[in-house]
Amino acid sequence: MSYIIFIPEKSGAHMAHRKAGIYLLIISLSALNLVVNSADIEKGLFLYLPIDEGTGGTVKDWGPNNFKTEMSKKRPKWVQGNQPDFGKALEFNGKDNYVKIDAATQGKDFDAHIDKNSGMTICAWVKVIKTATDTHGQTRQPIVMKGAGGAWEFALYVYDSMAPGMSVWTCPGSGVSEPSGGTLGTNWRYQCGTYNVKEGVKVYLDGKKDIIAQGGNNGEPCKTGTRPIFIAHREDGQFLNAIIAQVRMWERILSVNEMNMAMKTTSMAVRHLNKLSMTWAKIKSPT
Repeated sequence: MSYIIFIPEKSGAHMAHRKAGIYLLIISLSALNLVVNSADIEKGLFLYLPIDEGTGGTVKDWGPNNFKTEMSKKRPKWVQGNQPDFGKALEFNGKDNYVKIDAATQGKDFDAHIDKNSGMTICAWVKVIKTATDTHGQTRQPIVMKGAGGAWEFALYVYDSMAPGMSVWTCPGSGVSEPSGGTLGTNWRYQCGTYNVKEGVKVYLDGKKDIIAQGGNNGEPCKTGTRPIFIAHREDGQFLNAIIAQVRMWERILSVNEMNMAMKTTSMAVRHLNKLSMTWAKIKSPT
């Protein structure tokens, strides 16, 4: 969206004041355009962890459910994020670090993967440090995961080969759809996974339309799981050694354009708009 502003001819201090006001108005309108577009990616949003606090033992959920979170006893480490996109992130050691979101005990469990009319999307910024650092034995570690013995549900994965992947299971743990492919490397990447019972799993990187990995649906996903959601951990001993930020979960399938918008939109967008609104209010007020 673009805007054309016509400025009447004036001179002196009044003209300078008007120009400053118009300039800030243009910036405000641009920021408003970003936030309006961002409203699209809020549709069906279940969880949003910017992970940008930079200190402390919890991370704030900016999603509509405002879930409380907690960290492992040995906390992951606050580090610099993928600047200038976002300032802070958490580094997980691949041994005993995680963030936990017990959504079910807070009144709303995540069940979109079993809804034939909706489906699910998970996205996160991830910078893998090293794979195969846990003692679990499987050749993969989760970015985001939900499920445990007898109630396995889903995970957004990094494989030991650095391939991105995603898994959806039956309650006993058989794979309903769990493809992997491509490579993440050790740079910052924006990984998204989608699933519904009609199309199975699709994995995307960096907001681009190419499907990195895809697997059809071959069964019924677990319908009875109420386990917490974990970042960088699976309850039977998997841990991911990586830096993670900007974790989102949706109760619907996002388009690639929406993934790209989510990749570019952080919690700071709304904060910047609020600051611009206050600044503009001061400028337009008579002195």
